[in-house]
Amino acid sequence: MFLHVLANNELRRRQLLSTIRNRRQLRNNSDIFNLPDRQFIQSYRVDKELFKILVGEVGPYLENPLISHVTQVAAVLRFLATGSYQLGVAKDHDVNIGRSTFSKILHKVVGALECLCTENISTQQTPVEIDQSKDYFFEKFAFPNVIACVDGTHVIKPVKDSSLYLNRKGYFSINAMVVCNYNMEILAIDATHPGSCHDSFIWNNSRTREFFSTTSGFFVLADSGYALEPFVLTPYRSPQNESMQHVFNLKHAAARNIVERTIGLLKSRFRWLQGTLQYDPQFVCKIINVCCLLHNLCRRRNAYMPEFEEDNDEYPNQNEEESNLQESLGNSAEIRDGIAASFL
Repeated sequence: MFLHVLANNELRRRQLLSTIRNRRQLRNNSDIFNLPDRQFIQSYRVDKELFKILVGEVGPYLENPLISHVTQVAAVLRFLATGSYQLGVAKDHDVNIGRSTFSKILHKVVGALECLCTENISTQQTPVEIDQSKDYFFEKFAFPNVIACVDGTHVIKPVKDSSLYLNRKGYFSINAMVVCNYNMEILAIDATHPGSCHDSFIWNNSRTREFFSTTSGFFVLADSGYALEPFVLTPYRSPQNESMQHVFNLKHAAARNIVERTIGLLKSRFRWLQGTLQYDPQFVCKIINVCCLLHNLCRRRNAYMPEFEEDNDEYPNQNEEESNLQESLGNSAEIRDGIAASFL
C-alpha cells in the first residue's frame, strides 16, 4: 500500500513537470508579434507599438524571471479583453502559465500600469483641447463652451460583500463616475463608491466637480440625476412638446450621448468590465482605472476597435432617474434659459 502511494505521488510529480515543460516550450515557441495587426488588436486591445511601450513601462516592476515581460503583459491584457476567468486565460496558447502564477502577475502588472494613470487621466486640458471641445459641441449641437460630459456606470460585483453594494436596479455593483471629452477620452474616473451611492452623490463629493467649479465660463453636460449648477447643464424637467425647453432637452440629450458612447466603448473594449468581478473592491477599482488608462491611450492613437460600432448622433430618450437634490440657486437657471432661447 505504501509503495502504491509513493508510485502515485511520483506519477503526479512527473506529470506536473511535464506540464510545466510543455507550457514553457509553448511560450518560447510563440511570438505574439507574428499575429496580423487586426488580430493582435482584437486579442490584446492595443496595437503592437503601444504594447511594446507598455512592456517597457511595467518591465521594471515585474519580478518573475522565468516568464518574459511580453508574456506577462499579454496575459493581463488578454484577461481584460475577454473577461475570461484566470484559468481560461492561463491556458491560452500564447500565454500558457499556471493559474496561481497568473494571479500574481495580474496584481503586479495592474499595480504597475496604475502608476501611469495620473499623467494619462486628467481633467487638465490644454487650450487647444479646450477649443477643440468647444468647437465640437457648438458646431454639432449648438451648445456653447461645453468641455466635458459626466455620467455613472455600474460594474457588477459578487454578492458576498456588504449590502452597500446593492444598487437601485437590484444587483451588487460598484458605481463608477466617468467624465469624458469630445474625443471620448476619459478625463476623470472615480470607482471608489458602492452601487448604492447615487450618481449625484459621487459627483458632489468628487475633486472633479471641485475642479470644474473653478473653470469659469465652461460647462459640463449631465443628465437629470445631477443638480443644475452654473457650470453644470442638465435637462428641464417634464417640458411641453415643441417648447423651448423641449428643444433644449433634445439637443442636450444628443450632445450628452457621447459619454454613454464612451462608456459603451470602454466596456466593449474590455469585456472584463461586463462580468462579475471576483476581487475585493480596492483591486476592482485599480483594474477599472487601468482599463480607463488603456482606453485613453487607444483613443489618442485611433486604435482599430473591431467589435464596437459608434451610435449615430440621434436624440436618445431621456429616462434617467431624477435627482432629489435641490437645483442650485443663483444664475444657473438663467444661464440655461439663455442657451435654450438661442436654439429658437
